[in-house]
Amino acid sequence: MNTNVRGPAPGRLPALDGLRFLAALSVLAFHYGYRGALGGLYLKQGYPELAPVARFGDLGVHLFFLISGFVILLTVEAGKGLPSHFIASRVSRLYPVFWVAATLTTVLMIGQSEPLAVTLQQYLASLTMVPTRLHVVPVDMVYWTLAVELQFYLFVVLYLIFLQRLASIDTMLVLWLLATVCLLPFPDRFPHIELLVLVPYSTFFIAGGLFYRAMRDGFTRSRVALLAVCWVCAMVTIHRQFVTDPRSAGNAELVWLYMLAGTLCFAAIATLSVHPDWMGKYAKGMAFLGALTYPLYLVHQKIGYVSINALAPRIGRWWALGITIVAVLVLAWLLHRLIEVPFNGRFRRWLEPRLRRADRILPPRQPERAP
Repeated sequence: MNTNVRGPAPGRLPALDGLRFLAALSVLAFHYGYRGALGGLYLKQGYPELAPVARFGDLGVHLFFLISGFVILLTVEAGKGLPSHFIASRVSRLYPVFWVAATLTTVLMIGQSEPLAVTLQQYLASLTMVPTRLHVVPVDMVYWTLAVELQFYLFVVLYLIFLQRLASIDTMLVLWLLATVCLLPFPDRFPHIELLVLVPYSTFFIAGGLFYRAMRDGFTRSRVALLAVCWVCAMVTIHRQFVTDPRSAGNAELVWLYMLAGTLCFAAIATLSVHPDWMGKYAKGMAFLGALTYPLYLVHQKIGYVSINALAPRIGRWWALGITIVAVLVLAWLLHRLIEVPFNGRFRRWLEPRLRRADRILPPRQPERAP
């Protein structure tokens, strides 16, 4: 694979773990402090005091996509461009704890009314992680981002198997960005192509990849220019999502705060690119928080809503909120310790040898060192 790097892939980045956890907390705040109580949809009692800040928490998803673009190139490089390593590492990372979380959520929703109720069809379709592609509502709506992530991984797999001898990853990022720029001015005009290219979320994955390459090789003029284009596309996306959201009616002035928050997401990854050892002295704590991030994201929404609704009439809404946050954090830790730690590595070691044929479809060329 033509990675054009100057040395070995870096080890674990503490700041990356911290940013992951921050993104998960912001999404949790969005759901508990803002989204859940709108129209009494999920929460019987809301937290209007938190809403002015919590409403910005859905930008945690955009931060997740930035981080994903960054991390995936790191994973590809660590696996020396082998498709088998990449596929096995991603599948073993995502699926075991996801299956357990989806099952747990489904069981705990038994007896709940709409929209918290879960059907057998929803459960079975959600186990694929792409129920929305099957036109089925997922067990928990936060799972929609996982379908987007899987499509991004599919892009990477196709590149590793068929294209890495023909073009560098930098070239592929430029071509992907060009396609995004061409499609972004025409929202919903070419829905199938937009879905294929992952517009409008592609710009965040691309920016994350460019930030990783900048960390490895430096911020060249061309990379800075490409990142500037990514930032403009991201601001267009955030602006468009805000002004078309019926929840934003009468609050058009807040769009600038959303765009500022999106810019801060870019700034955080840029800081990481310039200072990879950022927060290095807190490595153990950041690693612990990073380990909680994925299971917390999977279980916090519907389970949290049910918990708050059950506790609030008995102990008050604020105590209910505090206890629920602690409970989902503990549940996330249990899922990490009981599922991820014992099973992820075993699953990967079992799966990777069975995928070796993918490595032989088109042997990767040797990495080239940057001049």
